[in-house]
Amino acid sequence: MTRQGGFKRAVRQRARQHGQRYTEARAELETANRQAFARTRPFEHAALKNHLEAHYGIRITSLAPIDDDPETRPRGSWPGHYPWTLLVRRMDGPPWVARIFSSPADEIRRVEGDAEILRFLASHNFPAERIAHDDPVSVLNGNGVIVTGFVEGGRPTDPHGRTESPAVHHELGSLLGRLHALPAAGGAVARDGGAEEHDGGFHVGRPKQDLAAAMNFLVEVEDAVAPEGREGFERLRDCVENADDAEGLPEALTHGNYHVWAAVGRPGNLVIVGWAGSGRGPRLPALAWLLTTAAEGRPDFVDAVMRGYRAHIQLTDDERERLPGVLNIRPLWLACLEYRESVRSGHTPIMDDGWTPSWAVDRPEHAERIAAQAIAALRR
Repeated sequence: MTRQGGFKRAVRQRARQHGQRYTEARAELETANRQAFARTRPFEHAALKNHLEAHYGIRITSLAPIDDDPETRPRGSWPGHYPWTLLVRRMDGPPWVARIFSSPADEIRRVEGDAEILRFLASHNFPAERIAHDDPVSVLNGNGVIVTGFVEGGRPTDPHGRTESPAVHHELGSLLGRLHALPAAGGAVARDGGAEEHDGGFHVGRPKQDLAAAMNFLVEVEDAVAPEGREGFERLRDCVENADDAEGLPEALTHGNYHVWAAVGRPGNLVIVGWAGSGRGPRLPALAWLLTTAAEGRPDFVDAVMRGYRAHIQLTDDERERLPGVLNIRPLWLACLEYRESVRSGHTPIMDDGWTPSWAVDRPEHAERIAAQAIAALRR
């Protein structure tokens, strides 16, 4: 099958699933990979230092990626993992965090929207990072820059990025429930949100954009797939084509990458960071991703998440029924990204030769088990 033939098949499938015209479905798939928003381009730290000092009238004593210094590196990360999230130490005040986004001029509005959402969260006393200045967004050489206050404490994880505390997962579930219970609002709070916001593959918008991105990862390498790996490729693509995108389920202001790495501070007083992917969208995918990552630890972590979440939100019958499918949205994104990188490195994965995605996207029983445990926890 040619790349073009495979893409047409994906378009037809998406059109059937969502009741779209062929041209609408094609446009959605073709534009998703061009909408990468949070990818940044290299810049000189000296230029950023000069820019921030001039724009805010401050004196900066040091400026470096937040994970370069062991004292401030989020636990579980490693040097170079967050090159465009910088710790700004100031001479005359507490430190800031500067995040730099590379985006077209008309997308600077998105960074301004991040600030608007942070203001909304602050007005409702939700424990999110706070903007560091009344004018938190500026532009440097076409890059949107937002400054927020630095939160002490690092992530609530061990050096490997894991936590052994059910209390932390309970707190994360409760905070997500609080977020989803916030009142609806206009402006940036109403923008499409919930898709992955990592700068390796952020696609702006609702969680369904993660599936569009996953399909594009596969389309990008389809012509390079070795014949012996074709069956595995088709199986992975079928998973994407038939995935539940959570459309039609209850919506709320939601986070784009909600799991333990989205939290900083000390347990019992955690703060949620990384709001670039936030906006209004189906609420279930954020809970599903938290459950998926919690289930990688201990089974009681899933129960802890649900006890925290149900204190604020009760799942609908449709959400309970569709949870197994929605659990696969983010794992599919990751699996297809892994697959693309493997093919690009010269190795076509063959599902039966020991290569399997890091996430169990081709084992429905895995998602069914997590969903069953989560739903059982709601009855306790």
